[in-house]
Amino acid sequence: MKSAVLATVSLFLAAPALAADPVSLLGSWKGEEAGVGAKDGWDRHELLLEVREQQGVAFKAMKSYGAPGAYDTSEVYGSMTPDGRVVVIVDVDGVFAGSLAGPDVLDLCYTETGEDASAKCSRLVRQK
Repeated sequence: MKSAVLATVSLFLAAPALAADPVSLLGSWKGEEAGVGAKDGWDRHELLLEVREQQGVAFKAMKSYGAPGAYDTSEVYGSMTPDGRVVVIVDVDGVFAGSLAGPDVLDLCYTETGEDASAKCSRLVRQK
């Protein structure tokens, strides 16, 4: 019995902590997105992500892209691993996948399939 308890305690202590608080993505993120698409051709524009709500690892945000004063804006939905190593965001057309490269640096790549097929990547920096 004593060895079973010790084995259980050892297993518990060796397991990674799963209850840690997830990384906060709240705030404004800004950067440049560059890529190529079937309809857009070669494309480079500003990308803004405003994370307004976060519950655990899930969040809602507003995505804006284009040129200052002429942004196209839509709501996006995301989730991530608690350590921020994997971040996924969806909108009505496609998917962003990426990770935190630092506490205030978010690397994302966007893909879309079909007639509007495109692939674009960005490095966003949290605005202070």
